Amino acid sequence: MEVIGNATLYCGDCREILPTLPAADALITDPVWPNAPGPGAWAEHGWPDLRGIENPQGLLAEMFASMSQLPARAVIVLRNDSDPRFLQAVPAALPYFRTQLLSYVLPGRIGRKLGGDELAYGFGSPPLPYRDDRTLMPGRSPVAQPTKPSGHPCGRSEKHFQFLVHWWSTGPDVVLDPFMGGGTTGVACAQLGQPFVGIEIEPKYFDLACERIDQAQRQQRIA
Repeated sequence: MEVIGNATLYCGDCREILPTLPAADALITDPVWPNAPGPGAWAEHGWPDLRGIENPQGLLAEMFASMSQLPARAVIVLRNDSDPRFLQAVPAALPYFRTQLLSYVLPGRIGRKLGGDELAYGFGSPPLPYRDDRTLMPGRSPVAQPTKPSGHPCGRSEKHFQFLVHWWSTGPDVVLDPFMGGGTTGVACAQLGQPFVGIEIEPKYFDLACERIDQAQRQQRIA
């Protein structure tokens, strides 16, 4: 376990760690997708395979089942060509609320598909209370490009995850990411001052997440 400011980070299998943790207020995560690249996809770069690629839906269901208590709200981020039936793994106790489009500045090609957008599926009720900068929940994020940290193949946009943290957590809420990867959810929480709990099974990616979250917190203290 590593504690960096108001972030607590664990290296290990979320299914083993989550039963030992108190409930989080909001889960915001980018899990292993049903169409994620398979074994050996990034071997030439020296990047490890994604753990759980053989059964992503089962992994997501087991993650939720391992929680001591479900969060009040959950956000699952998928690429726009990921089969949404994957989300049947989300417990019925977390009712669907809405989907938000995370738009890229520049689209990319994925075979015959024009990529460049991700979808954030939001679950939980009730939504956050009104305040001056959070009234009607929008369906589209600010346009941004993914952040590409050195050492991780699946970078996500910090601006997109700031948007999600802003709309799905508030004040002292603890934000949880059980598939932390390179730590973008934790970086967004550091930038907005939200407490964060992250879990990552791959040691190489865990170390990268710790480095990025520590840097983000240092920058906030300087600012």
